[in-house]
Amino acid sequence: MSTLFKYRADIDGLRALAVLLVLFFHAKFSALSGGFIGVDIFFVISGFLITKIIFSEVQQNNFSYKSFYIRRIKRLAPALIFLLLITTVPAYLFLFSYDLEIFARNLIHAFIATSNFYLWQNTSGYFSPNTDLLPLLHTWSLAVEEQFYFIWPTLFIFLHKFCREKVLSRTIYLLFLCLFGLSIYLSNTSPDSAYFLLPSRAFELLMGALLAINYARLPNLPKWQNDTLSVLALILILVPAFTIAKQDVFPGLNAFLPCFGTVLLIYTGKNQQQLGIINKLLSLKTFVFIGLISYSLYLWHWPIFTFIQYVGLELTGATRIIAIIAAFFCAYLSWKFIEQPGQRLKLTSLKMAFMRILLPGFILLTSIYAVIDINNGFPERFKNLSEFNKDLNFPSSVRKHCFDADKIGNIEQCWLGVKKEALDGVLIGDSFANHSAAFIDVLAKNAGLFLHDSASGGHPILTAKLSNNKLRYSPEYALQRFEYAKQFDHIILGVNWDNYSSPDNNNYEYLLQSVSDLISNGNKVTVIISAPVIDKHHLHKLKLLKGSETVFFKPIELETPFPNYADDHIVNEMQRRFPDINYIDFKKVLCRNGKCTASLNDSIVYRNTDHLNVSGATMMAKEYLRLYGNPLLSR
Repeated sequence: MSTLFKYRADIDGLRALAVLLVLFFHAKFSALSGGFIGVDIFFVISGFLITKIIFSEVQQNNFSYKSFYIRRIKRLAPALIFLLLITTVPAYLFLFSYDLEIFARNLIHAFIATSNFYLWQNTSGYFSPNTDLLPLLHTWSLAVEEQFYFIWPTLFIFLHKFCREKVLSRTIYLLFLCLFGLSIYLSNTSPDSAYFLLPSRAFELLMGALLAINYARLPNLPKWQNDTLSVLALILILVPAFTIAKQDVFPGLNAFLPCFGTVLLIYTGKNQQQLGIINKLLSLKTFVFIGLISYSLYLWHWPIFTFIQYVGLELTGATRIIAIIAAFFCAYLSWKFIEQPGQRLKLTSLKMAFMRILLPGFILLTSIYAVIDINNGFPERFKNLSEFNKDLNFPSSVRKHCFDADKIGNIEQCWLGVKKEALDGVLIGDSFANHSAAFIDVLAKNAGLFLHDSASGGHPILTAKLSNNKLRYSPEYALQRFEYAKQFDHIILGVNWDNYSSPDNNNYEYLLQSVSDLISNGNKVTVIISAPVIDKHHLHKLKLLKGSETVFFKPIELETPFPNYADDHIVNEMQRRFPDINYIDFKKVLCRNGKCTASLNDSIVYRNTDHLNVSGATMMAKEYLRLYGNPLLSR
């Protein structure tokens, strides 16, 4: 049977539909609440075209891994490397030091096709607020496709070798069903990994692959059937694009309909003499052109939108139109002068492709990463933001020998207050104890106390429990630290209580019992109630107002609403059960009349949305002493 596959303009038009959905979604057109499904359309198209190529060449007995990967490198690498290099310039000009460091790490992950893993591990999900200002967020989908390209040719050839054609189709169909089921499961149980990682996205690529394998056997439909099915296919794509929202479970079942619509649209264009009406529409020159530049348009639109928002502009009105025009302009230049010349390169071996494209790109990008990392994101670019100098003002850096060191009694490295022969007490807890160290240091000096600080991420007092009652971390360190601390008079607890706020949380009673044990032991217990959590965008605008000479937005109210705890919040319950112990509430410094500030003395006190920086904690302690005296003396 013939497996030849001629160029189809309507598939380029389908690419245009996919990229436009993504573009308008990212441009914040509210009607397209599910425009992110454009990525899923791309996955189906890729699965179809890649499998069609491999299948055709295997059928003709001329498949070559060398040729396959040279084509992929020429198609994808030049435009991606160019984008990564060029975006480094606005990143250096606009990104604050911490964000620039994240950008530099993402550069490398984007290049080596692990961006999806990096973002999965370092964000709270694709739609979380902390991703809006990441210029390379969109490279996760490129990583998914590239990982598929690494696995699929070998797997397909293995299956083709040992399966007859009908059995091959059934085997891949079974694989599709298994992966579709996995996607449904992960989307409901682990939504972040489901969104970013290949296992839960592979069924979308396999939908295209199944169509490719059965393509030659499928009948050529008459015009009216192609028309009807193509309209139905477009409905299956557009309805989710306008109705799915980012809070919905995805991919899983919600991704199936737009993917199936894509499969139908590819099928209704099979008979080029009897094209479906939507296929004819997608074959128009405008759609075909957008499809041709779709890869570059996908690459460029998100960094442009991100940098515009990063400097404080909103993607509305004229700004949004200019941003879209800029995206098309950059995409055209990239397609014309990078993509097309890249695909015309004469590369006769993988070694040549590596030496001419991949190695130079790797050297340039790793050099950029190294320079940014060594210089901690160049914090001196924003002289007014000294509070965000990592080495000088981030607790995890300033007290790096004391945080996550998993040491007990290392007093010579980790002490606060006034050094004496005998230790008076211990500051114990998780990262919230670490960011409270500078605050407690001021109070301890004032009280003449010699304290040891012991902070470890995720170790609140004892080791936190999981829902199955198992301990989150190895208990030995936590138990030894707890017993060590009980020897001394003062025990100061710095914990992210919000992590364990509800009685439904398995750690709720566990932590309250730990406090009770300390009281029963005769320790003088002080509990730190941490500062309010602030919104990432609020903190970002505070940095813009303080660190930039020009801002493109009206100065915002530098206060946020007072965070009211639920009645059964662990802090409220603790105060009910143990009313006689000390409570140091950071909100008493930062909040007045139902509003809370993130600044003192024109200095931002936060390192990120929920942790203080060293100078901020120090200023807060001095203000606390002025307003309320020293609680460590009252005990």
